[in-house]
Amino acid sequence: MFDDIQNDITISKYRFSIIVPVYNVKDYLKRCMDSLLHQSNMDGRIEILLIDDGSPDGSGELCDYYAEHYSQVRTYHKENRGLSSARNLGIEKADGDYILFVDSDDYIEKDTCLTLDKALEQYGKVDALVYDGVEDDGVRQIHLRRLPVEKNQCTDGKTYLLEHYQIRNMNIEAWLYAYRREFLLDNRLRFREGILHEDVEFTPRALLKCRELLELPDCLYHYMIRENSISTQKNRTKNICDLFQTLRELDALAEQQEKELCRWMKNAILDSYLNMVQDARMYQPQYRMLLDKRFLRRKAATGWNRFRVLLCMLNVKWYCMLNDCYKRGMTGLEVPKNRRNVRVFEEN
Repeated sequence: MFDDIQNDITISKYRFSIIVPVYNVKDYLKRCMDSLLHQSNMDGRIEILLIDDGSPDGSGELCDYYAEHYSQVRTYHKENRGLSSARNLGIEKADGDYILFVDSDDYIEKDTCLTLDKALEQYGKVDALVYDGVEDDGVRQIHLRRLPVEKNQCTDGKTYLLEHYQIRNMNIEAWLYAYRREFLLDNRLRFREGILHEDVEFTPRALLKCRELLELPDCLYHYMIRENSISTQKNRTKNICDLFQTLRELDALAEQQEKELCRWMKNAILDSYLNMVQDARMYQPQYRMLLDKRFLRRKAATGWNRFRVLLCMLNVKWYCMLNDCYKRGMTGLEVPKNRRNVRVFEEN
């Protein structure tokens, strides 16, 4: 399969391929598609791949409607195997120079592709671009990037990871990145199937391979909050198990990096684990057996994280309660409330 793809990677019909996994979003897909179909000044340069992941609610028929009425839209139907599987199929079918991921209940700014295209014209062929987005609940919008970027910045993936881990400004969401298709194919980069929080596993692994990464100051993506999404479901056993396995694998990957990147990568892994402990309230009986305090050791790169580890080692419930008090007392830094819950296990 990979050999066949490699033979075709030099033939690019489009500048951008936008991959949209679709599952039970009949009431939300129109808003998403409106933002994709009306991208500014990009006629004929964008293709939209709708990957219907076995939706039983009529979303698949809506995808067919778009494919029938818009030449730039292609629809693929598959049995339900999850978000990662849908994205992977999109990568295999894409014809564009660059691939964007858009969730079907979200939307992007109408100048997104034009903004990316202008950046590529200025900086040339880079492996990935990263941009900002907002958490949007229909009432207010809160930036996902904690600290603003004032201008375009070009670097390599390892430098980007190190700098953003150090200032705790690292975003792992796949839909905040656009990847060069050849880069993904050459490095056989795919999303891990069958797990939740696939972006936590994929993004650092992909960025470690990037020779050139371009960070943009532009806010282009709207992450929409809705109560019945996978991210807001309340049974967290699979969330915990999947994330812990992913963090163990990232910990092994960190060991392969240079000393400073290893140190801060482990600190970010520790952040994710500690946030998981707090947000899932892992002192509760149903989660207590999933907690592994040994994983907390020898990862903290800051005094604050060393204090958090000590507190968590002493008493998990105290740790959760005091951390809640600390967050309530914070002023001047607005953290997305709903996104904080969604990111239970994605924080860095």
